Amino acid sequence: MTIRPRPAALAAPLVFVVAAWSAPGLAAAGCTSHHTLEPASTFPSLPGRLVYHSYLAYGDGSSRMFLYDFASQALTRLDSAAWAITDPMNARFSPDGRRIVFMGRQGGNWHVFQWSPGSPDLPTNLTAAIGGRNEDPKFSFDGRRIVIKHDGDLRIGNLSADGGTVASWEAVTTDGWATEESMPYFSPSGKYLFYTVGTGASMRIWRMDLATHKATQFSTPPDGAHEYYPVVRDYSNYYFTRTLAGSGNDQILRHAVGQASGAPETLALNDCERDNSDAAPVDEDLLAFSSDAYDTTYSLVIGHLRSGKVWRIAPGQINSGDGRNKLGADYTARR
Repeated sequence: MTIRPRPAALAAPLVFVVAAWSAPGLAAAGCTSHHTLEPASTFPSLPGRLVYHSYLAYGDGSSRMFLYDFASQALTRLDSAAWAITDPMNARFSPDGRRIVFMGRQGGNWHVFQWSPGSPDLPTNLTAAIGGRNEDPKFSFDGRRIVIKHDGDLRIGNLSADGGTVASWEAVTTDGWATEESMPYFSPSGKYLFYTVGTGASMRIWRMDLATHKATQFSTPPDGAHEYYPVVRDYSNYYFTRTLAGSGNDQILRHAVGQASGAPETLALNDCERDNSDAAPVDEDLLAFSSDAYDTTYSLVIGHLRSGKVWRIAPGQINSGDGRNKLGADYTARR
């Protein structure tokens, strides 16, 4: 599973209502039909920063990477010609907010890089030594490891003491492209790894115990549906994207550990008739995500988990009507 081209050719990083238990204080399960945006004057006050990428079409060389500071309302393009990296995308903050890992093409190959926003230094290529196609990087919650997709498998990189390089690599899966694994995400304890298995309509989310390498399917979608892009907020809250057959629309679901029915909940912040995906947890109340409900391309919005209200992020800056798709966001409150 590769990163999903959007919005025309949907190949890889998608009106749905699920009868599900709802945690106290959360909006009732189910998307909102023809969702409308809240006025900019009521946008929530946020202290942190958001990293994301935008492109005209996937893989066309137009991808750029940006950082938005909510406190200063400043938007900064991170990549530059000096990097010699084409299509930088899918950046993720380290737990302390000081570094990002991201993927991009260098020398014709997809690699994973690490960089400190604002640094005059060039990004460090973390996968130069292992070669192959490298994608979907994520930090562990303690910041000591990264996990990536490598040639259709998953690998964990143990970072050096200073965190600047990978000291060693561990193979998590070893079947190559025969069964494609992608989009890995650590659990907070580092005990488990959540990831997507398969491609297209066969995509399912699995969870592996890293001590035993025993893997089990995490969620069972309805007939004809598929699921991908698992995101872990904390010990209790997990998000993923479900795409249903027929409409083909993406909906963001939340799974709460210990919930009575065991069924995931479709969030009211979803627009039923459009695509909503790439969940980026902000805090206990808010979720950033990408949606094509409000523009001709994917725009970045923030939704309230309890009320289902949705706001456009930084109109005139991030969402400026420039015809570019804004995707793969990640938020940190750390500086």
